[in-house]
Amino acid sequence: MERRLATIMAGDVVGYSAQMGASEADTLARLARVREIVGDRVVEKAGRTFSQAGDGFLAEFSSPVSAVRAGFDIQRDLASLRQHDGGVLELRIGIHLADVVVDGDDLLGDGVNIAARVEGQAAPGSVALTQVVFDQVKRVAQLTFEEIGEVALKNISEPVRLYRVVDEIKNHSYITGAPVAPEAEQPNGLEAHDSNSVAVLPFANMSSDPEQDYLAEGMTEDLITGLAKFKDLFVVSRNTSFSYLGRNVDPHEVGRELGVTYCLEGSVRKLGSRIRITGQLISTKNGEHVWADRQDCSLDDLFDVQDEIVGSIVSTVVGRMELNAAASARRKKPKDMAAYDCLMRGLEFHRLGGVAQSQVEEAVAWFDLAIEKDPEYSRAHIWRSCSLATLWEWTGDQKHFNGSLAASKRGFELDDNDAEGHRIAGSICLYSQEFDRAAYHFQRAIELNPNHAYVVGRTGELHVFLGEGEKALEMLRRAKKLDPYLSEYCRELEAAANYVLERYEETTAVVAQLPRLTRRAAAYSVAATVHYGGPAEIARAVEALLRIDPAFAIAKFLAGEFYKDAVYKDRLTNDLAKAGLPE
Repeated sequence: MERRLATIMAGDVVGYSAQMGASEADTLARLARVREIVGDRVVEKAGRTFSQAGDGFLAEFSSPVSAVRAGFDIQRDLASLRQHDGGVLELRIGIHLADVVVDGDDLLGDGVNIAARVEGQAAPGSVALTQVVFDQVKRVAQLTFEEIGEVALKNISEPVRLYRVVDEIKNHSYITGAPVAPEAEQPNGLEAHDSNSVAVLPFANMSSDPEQDYLAEGMTEDLITGLAKFKDLFVVSRNTSFSYLGRNVDPHEVGRELGVTYCLEGSVRKLGSRIRITGQLISTKNGEHVWADRQDCSLDDLFDVQDEIVGSIVSTVVGRMELNAAASARRKKPKDMAAYDCLMRGLEFHRLGGVAQSQVEEAVAWFDLAIEKDPEYSRAHIWRSCSLATLWEWTGDQKHFNGSLAASKRGFELDDNDAEGHRIAGSICLYSQEFDRAAYHFQRAIELNPNHAYVVGRTGELHVFLGEGEKALEMLRRAKKLDPYLSEYCRELEAAANYVLERYEETTAVVAQLPRLTRRAAAYSVAATVHYGGPAEIARAVEALLRIDPAFAIAKFLAGEFYKDAVYKDRLTNDLAKAGLPE
């Protein structure tokens, strides 16, 4: 008897019998559409449907992450269709990871039965998963989850803890809605800072050669300097950090003494002709290792790559701290939130602004609340400017663009040395087709913070619109090296750069690799597919675009593509028209 480990997805239509009784022909037609969407998403995530009976189905995946992402995408596709056609059927989906029995093309066993029972616990239109699946996907699925609790499943001897998929986020995933215990007071330490505070402890020299101490100290100083360039971080000074040199201290003690939420520690070790640098970010509240990594290089190359190593560590650490800050803000009621909390919530929605208009509208609301709490918070004005510009791209409404200009101006009045502010100003200048001013702002942004992955990546946008595809790709490769979890709203520019270079198959390959499909990426995928794909491939690309933006129109989209040379815009216009998209 053959057995294997598999992630099982079970799905079932809500209220199928009642709908069949009301209109058999309509219900069967809608069921066919549901099956088509399910089949496409299962295959897209390298899964296999092994059972399909009546209104239900069972599918297997080798990866729990692929299964959960497929489930979320299925429900999102169906929700989008229901928005425009109220008759589309609803599904419940349940997912479980277990050892199963292989019977030809079929799978049997307790694991399959549990998945089916979990599906019955899911709310209509949602995805429920067991604890074992949640543990595998929580850090990498780029989704948020809500705990349902322990549930007794029919004919299953022990209760099973379940979670519900809530929504997408920028980088990694976490649970929402969980109660938070009150923070203990810090009786003896410095004043406690928000969740954006960090101390860099002196990196340890793990080599037998004491002359390598300077390497560890230099790494520590560079990390302090790099982190201090991020305006929203509180970074403990060099002198305070080096007071811990040679001391074996507990992270909780550091948090109590310095009032910081995180400490970054690490080591430098010489191994023959090579150097190994390790780092780890630790929560001072509970000792959790939020992030850890190591990088190796030859001793001869160390000084050539040291800036690159520092940049990568800094960018990744900032991303993890931002993520945790957003998770903390999610658990607070608005009346209990500081301006920084509101900014973090707004950024969550803003970074999905290329996926859906509703996300960027929500972002503006959060930035407004941040400004209400602190009218002189420059970062809130700056990000409000960026979100209003994105909203203008979606709607074409000039009032949003004017609001973006006003918010940007106010942000610079409050702080003219903000890298993000200059990056956003550069984007606004691009929208106004003031290319020289845009280049100045992007260059200034990189001078202020060369290790900010998003700043580096979005600078690639300038080079896309200048028709400098290779330069754009160079910037985007550096951004991805700084931050492997770079948001799709930035990574989509890689597709545009390849389109500029007439590398059409590379364009669609980039789009296919995005964890989330944005409107811009989908549009470039359509335009590129026209050059090498057949009618069926073009139709699939168009369908994917219209799922995101059912009201897509070529002129409206091209209003947000600011090419200096009209040849690129003309080509894009013609390609989208050839695909049959409306003008």
